[in-house]
Amino acid sequence: MVRDDVRRVRASGARPRGAWGSVVAPLRSAATVRAGVYLVVGGVVAGAYVTLVAGFVQMFASLQTPRVAVVVLALVSAVLVSTPPFLAPVRTLEIAAVRTFLDVDVPLPVQGAAPPGAATRWRAAAWYALHLALGAAVVLALLVGIPVATQLVLSAAGVETVLLADWRPWDALPAWAWLVTAALVLLAVPYVVALARAVLRQAAPPLLGPDQSERIAELEAAADRAAERGRLARELHDSVGHALTVTTLQAAAAARLLDADPAAARRALAAIEDTGRSAMADLDHVLGLLRADAPATPGGPPARPARTLADLDALLDDARRTGADVRRARDGAAPPDVPRAVSQEAYRVVQEAVTNALRHAPGAPVTVDVAADDGALAVEVRNPLDAARGPGPGPGPARERRGLAGMRERAHLLRGEVTAGPTPDGGAWVVRARFPSGGV
Repeated sequence: MVRDDVRRVRASGARPRGAWGSVVAPLRSAATVRAGVYLVVGGVVAGAYVTLVAGFVQMFASLQTPRVAVVVLALVSAVLVSTPPFLAPVRTLEIAAVRTFLDVDVPLPVQGAAPPGAATRWRAAAWYALHLALGAAVVLALLVGIPVATQLVLSAAGVETVLLADWRPWDALPAWAWLVTAALVLLAVPYVVALARAVLRQAAPPLLGPDQSERIAELEAAADRAAERGRLARELHDSVGHALTVTTLQAAAAARLLDADPAAARRALAAIEDTGRSAMADLDHVLGLLRADAPATPGGPPARPARTLADLDALLDDARRTGADVRRARDGAAPPDVPRAVSQEAYRVVQEAVTNALRHAPGAPVTVDVAADDGALAVEVRNPLDAARGPGPGPGPARERRGLAGMRERAHLLRGEVTAGPTPDGGAWVVRARFPSGGV
């Protein structure tokens, strides 16, 4: 039945409601207004060019003006007025205007990218000329259409006017025809703007779109952003994972000591509070960085710096509050003098290794050693393995993805390496990391 109705509508020549809406869309669309503003600006600039050319034509026509001076002035003016379309900032402004007034998603040039080449500049100049030509057509339509429509309305009302007094071809028509013609002339202007807008929208991508070097720069910038967001995600995983592990162990210790040693239970609960606040601070910081569209808050708190080996003692203190036996192989030793990037990644490796030891080998003492070793930074986290304490943090599939793979990725970014596994005698589980560094 529906198909029969559609056939009858088509056979009768009636226009569907959606098609009629597309016909009248230029008359009520805000896009037409925005495009009209953009085209009028182009028409005004084109008018300045026309005025300049007309002035030189008059000077050439005048026999009293020195020819040499006019030629020199014309050449200098030609260079000055033809240079802007080829400038990179003008192209950037044109792209921004196209995105705003024509709703075309042309990518903006990547900051820090190489200057556009000659072909890109010529394409931008072609767009500049097209914008001015279509803008001049729209301005001409306005300058002609509005006076003609005004004259028709005044003539229909019986008011004599000086507008177009020497050329009035509509005098032979009845008054109602004058009003209809005036309405059609005025309605033609939005359609002229809509047509010019359609042409510009089609021409914008090929004329203002990125060239090969800009595409490469954009891809590199996107890859850098993705790598940075991945690094921040790893930071979030390591920080929150460590906090949850420590909090769980502290809560279990508090539950065991609640009746026998209330003071120790209160200390464990206080440690849970401190760990939770620290984790929330890390979470707020990393999520704030992951929100690429989040503007900086004036007067807000400063960005939380990433933790380094200087914070290693605080990390081990958090682990000790769970009741675990965590110690440094070199008590009191200052952190090695290494670049900040190495120190940050080494801290995260220690954090992940200690967290895995607490999670998978509870009760086993953990020894952490961080030292300079032959031009590199050596990190070792060791815990014993035996049947009484249960299995260690072995490389199962999920653990490999979440823990060891993340540590290896951190080391590889700095041309380092991470190994993890039991010792040959099976008595301990050892995580070793080595970071080359010229600062050691």
